[in-house]
Amino acid sequence: MKIVVIASLFAACIALVLYVTSIIAVHGIRKSISDSNYFLQKPFKLVFEMVMWICGLSIVITGLFIKEYADWWIIGGGVGILFVGVFSDFKKHIIIQIAHYISAIGGFALLGLSFYFSFGRLDYTIIIAVSALIASLFAKKRIWCLELTMAIEVFAGLFYLAHLLM
Repeated sequence: MKIVVIASLFAACIALVLYVTSIIAVHGIRKSISDSNYFLQKPFKLVFEMVMWICGLSIVITGLFIKEYADWWIIGGGVGILFVGVFSDFKKHIIIQIAHYISAIGGFALLGLSFYFSFGRLDYTIIIAVSALIASLFAKKRIWCLELTMAIEVFAGLFYLAHLLM
């Protein structure tokens, strides 16, 4: 199962990097990664949703197989990221916006906390929290930088732990 976990995490990272790189190349750095969805035109309108679903599903797969039993912290975080894609049209209605924000914040929070509660890595949880704080306080595009910082650190941590534990 290690190869499935590593391959799914790798596919998610590649999808996210290609998406973010293409958005920057065509539209520049947006307010947030989710906001970039509004700049996409047909036939690319569903690309943001697909990338979020790929990332969420790969994290859920990781949560299912990284240990001998399912890790619900990681699975919950993956479901949160998956629902970011489900509620991608967050500017349409306040309910969708609330669901989108709860999914994003909840997903990243669960993933950050999973490193401590599931693996005993308080140091990594603190690193994620401090770097998220720094990104949100000092970056010009705060939400964009916060999202990318969290994504990079979560994927790096999951790659490391999958390689170490499986």
